[in-house]
Amino acid sequence: MTFSAILEQFQNLPFGTDAFKQLKINCEDQILDCESDFEKTALFMIYGFAKNYVLLYEDQAITAEFASKAKSQLLEYMHQFNTALRTNSSQKILETYNQVTNHYMHSSRIF
Repeated sequence: MTFSAILEQFQNLPFGTDAFKQLKINCEDQILDCESDFEKTALFMIYGFAKNYVLLYEDQAITAEFASKAKSQLLEYMHQFNTALRTNSSQKILETYNQVTNHYMHSSRIF
């Protein structure tokens, strides 16, 4: 399964903790099989976000609005990574890692 396939699958899952659990599993499985170091790094970052979401919210009732916001934010990061990975440009990929990290650190850090 490629990063693009993982992105597409997550995008098509309904909002909520189960989608983040599946994403976490998919990323973890792909990290072990991935040959590209850049893709491994992107997968690891997304895995961490998904894992945090599951740990924080698995046993809590969350609103649909909150779930939608969290999923939208993570999808935006995934789309940015996917676009950068497709360029095969190490400079573009590293810039994207930095942009996502910077955005996350200045966000509400919901996951």
